[in-house]
Amino acid sequence: MSRNRLIILGITAAISLLYIYMTWIFAPPDVQLGEDVRIFFQHVAPALVAYGLFGGTLLCGIMYLWKGEMKYDIIGAVTIKLGLLFTTITLLTGMMWANAAWHSYWNWDPRETTTLILWIAYACILAYRASVSDRESRAQFGSIFGIVAFPMVLLSYLSIRIWDTLHPIVIEPTGLNMEVEHMMTLFVAMIAMTLIGLILVDLTYRIDLANEKLMRIRMERS
Repeated sequence: MSRNRLIILGITAAISLLYIYMTWIFAPPDVQLGEDVRIFFQHVAPALVAYGLFGGTLLCGIMYLWKGEMKYDIIGAVTIKLGLLFTTITLLTGMMWANAAWHSYWNWDPRETTTLILWIAYACILAYRASVSDRESRAQFGSIFGIVAFPMVLLSYLSIRIWDTLHPIVIEPTGLNMEVEHMMTLFVAMIAMTLIGLILVDLTYRIDLANEKLMRIRMERS
């Protein structure tokens, strides 16, 4: 492992420990939700990272269709896998939050529903990629589907502003609608989750790239 990667891992570990401390010790209980407010930091940060990863899918799809380089398709597939992982975390923590705030794990709220549809859309793309054996077709149509699916990311994010919803609006044009301690904790949580997401992208990309090279060697020998 290179020195730069070790430095990034060390920084990520330090910020992650700070994130844990701020989430469970530094941040005070909420006036209404009490200790359940701590679920909030495990919910918002993964959601924003998931949106960013699917944005990476969009960019990789465009770059592959433009330049035809297979590395963009591999990175695009990686961002779908990890985007689904972070979206799953978002949905599960969102259900925990919903039960604490509204006494029901699922309410078919616009944010809940659009995020579930978002998860299904990208899961279908991943299933398609796994079902197609032809490498070029998988890359081409996978890139197209990754581009076409991105409006669901925007719809999920904007759903609380488009429709009446139970979901609180945290990010306002004037700033974050929360206490200073909670704002600081969320900021650290977003940095930690972003760094973890980038490390996972790098690691998964290198694994998938190695598998791709291994498959090519096997095909050449057969």
